[in-house]
Amino acid sequence: MKQDDEAQKYYYPVEGRTDGAIGDAIAFMAIILVPAGLYAAWNTVASWISALFS
Repeated sequence: MKQDDEAQKYYYPVEGRTDGAIGDAIAFMAIILVPAGLYAAWNTVASWISALFS
């Protein structure tokens, strides 16, 4: 049983490394995409306003 205890001690931390990977990937993409989307939306609004008053 000693050998099994040693194996489990190392097995779970390795498996646990990917626990938050999907959430981290979504957060990472949001950090990039949200400002890019806001920039694109602002440019669209600004161009509509510019077109209205020209």
